[in-house]
Parts: sequence; C-alpha cells; structure tokens
Amino acid sequence: MLAVVHCLRAWRQYLLGSSFVVKTDNSATCHFFTQPKLTSKQARWQEFLAEFDFEFEHKKGSSNQAADALSRKQKHAAICLLAHLRGSEIGGSFWVEEDLLVTKGNRLYVPRAGDLRKKLLYECHDTLWAGHPGWQRTYALLKKGYFWPKMRDDVMQYTKTCPICQQDKVEKVKVAGLLDPLSVPTRPWESVSMDFITHLPKVGDFEAILVIIDRFSKYATFIPTTKQCSVEMTAQLFFKHVVKLWGVPTSIVRDRDGRFIGSFWTELFSFLGTSLNISSSYHPQTDGQTKRFNCMLEEYLRYFVNARQKNWVQLLDVAQFCFRVHLEGEAHLRLFLGGNQYCHTLLIIPLQGRTLTFSISRRSVNRQTTSPERT
Repeated sequence: MLAVVHCLRAWRQYLLGSSFVVKTDNSATCHFFTQPKLTSKQARWQEFLAEFDFEFEHKKGSSNQAADALSRKQKHAAICLLAHLRGSEIGGSFWVEEDLLVTKGNRLYVPRAGDLRKKLLYECHDTLWAGHPGWQRTYALLKKGYFWPKMRDDVMQYTKTCPICQQDKVEKVKVAGLLDPLSVPTRPWESVSMDFITHLPKVGDFEAILVIIDRFSKYATFIPTTKQCSVEMTAQLFFKHVVKLWGVPTSIVRDRDGRFIGSFWTELFSFLGTSLNISSSYHPQTDGQTKRFNCMLEEYLRYFVNARQKNWVQLLDVAQFCFRVHLEGEAHLRLFLGGNQYCHTLLIIPLQGRTLTFSISRRSVNRQTTSPERT
C-alpha cells in the first residue's frame, strides 16, 4: 500500500481528474477501503486516496510478469545463483564441476539467464548438421549433454513454431475420410434417434426430457425424466415407451452422452441385436433431426408455459399430439393412423367469449363409408 501512495503522490498532477486502475498481486490491498479498523497512518492514506478516481484489480503473482521484470533482473538472479552454488553443498543428483552444475549422465544444467536455452535449441534444430528434425530427435540431441526443467515441453513448443518446418514439411498424418450419411430406414421404427433436453425448471422430480424420434415416420415421443437419469433408468424408459409398443429397433442413433456409450447400454442392445450409431464428435449435424425436434419442443413449451414455468410436464402430451397433427401428406397420414382406421381431426367451434374450444371427432379414412359420427 505504501508503494501505491508513493506513486500517487509522485504522479498526482497526471492522475487527478482521470479514472485509472491499480493492478496488484496483494489481495489485502484490494480490500483497503473496506477494512473495518484503521491505524492513524492508514486513515491519513484513505483521506489522501479519496482525491483520486481509481479502483484496485487483483492480479495473480504468477502472471504479474511486468513487476517481476523490474524487481528480478536476470543477470542479478544469475549472479546470486552462482554465489549460492559456490557457498553451499549440492546434494542429490547434482554436483559442481569447474563452476558448472552437472547432473546425472554428465549433463550440464542450463540456467534460465539470458538466451542460452534458445541458442541450444537453435543449434540442435536449425543448423546444417541438425537438419530441422522433429521434436523427438531434437530432444534426443539436447538431452545427451544438457538438462533444464521442462526441457521436453520447450523443445516441442520450439519445433511446433519453427517457420521453416511449417512451410516445407509434408503432412504425415492420415487424411480424414469423408463423412458417411446415415442410411435411410425402410419401415417405421426400424431406426430411432434419441437425445436429452436438460436444465429445465424442476417440477416434482422432473427437470429433463428424453426425446425419441422414429427416423422413418418422424413420430416423436417426449418422456419427462430427471437430470441425473441413470443408464438403467434410460433403458427402462426406452422399453416402456418404445419397445413395448413398437418392438426393438435395428439401429439407434445417439450422441456421445455418457449414458449412451457405457458398457451396460452397449451390451444390452448388442444382446438384442440392435446396432448403436454414435454421432461424430463436435458434429451435431449427424443427428440433426433430433436436434430440430428439440428446438421445436423448446419453442412450444415457451409458447404455453405459465409464468411460474411449472406446467411444462403437463404440456408434453399435448405437444406430442400437436406434432403428429402437423405431419402432412398421404404417407404421413398412414403413419399417423398406424393400425387404426380412424383419423383424429380438430374442429374449431367459436363460442361466446374470448376463447375457442376444440372438440375432437373421429372420421373414417375409408371414403366409401357413411358420414363420420360427431361426438
């Protein structure tokens, strides 16, 4: 704190009337204005500091390199180190020979002072006799006669940023292959995709949604569940809402969620003869269909959820029915009906007042039957 007061007194004519930040690695200094008890000297400092418009910002000592550069000059540190080595005994695997620190294998210790390490890296990598080798060969040349802490990391960083190596060396990594699209299923519930929607407002025990999509018919199933839903619970929900009604699919497309790549899940569906297709890393387009349904479901819930956001669980069944209603085309109509011969339609009947009520009627798909009954 004394250093801050001294600097403000010296630069008072420059700092008055302007806002500035004082960066310090002393966390106690940052709380100088809020400490409850002050000495008489600290009280006079606070009165003086009140003239300026500034704030303290804490900076870690490890990153405060500007102050270290002024207070710890490299030459001075090297001189102190040499004096310390001469006046003390060095144990372990180090010893001194002709004022040089030697370690196991008669390798010389290279201090950080100056650019000696950089010159050695240049000598073992950039010269004609070295020939710009990779980091492993450069490191092998260096470690024959020299040593310093984290030498391996320094060699890797040096060779990685060598401009000549970056310009002229041939890439030896195998080129990644083209992404293969998912195969198109030939019948309903042959292939399904699944994903979780998490971080929803907690309602009872539910705070997540398991979304399961039939990739052929686009039939969506929304299952409320917990955020910490285990792999066993996920399998139970899948059997309860999919396998019980439609049978075991031949393939399942899912992302890299830990519940879908565990041994239990893999062995279970391997026993049932279901292939598990995992999406590519950092490539959500692999299962874009499920991601799109997730987005539409989240939008639907935002439309109709109440102010307290506590009724989203009750809205899932209506949302599932709503998505089925909006499937268009004759093929989607047959998929919607499944084994039933009746189609559910919505009749909008205006009533007196501000709202509309929806009544559900059943209409026979067979055009040769009589007019549909209305309930």
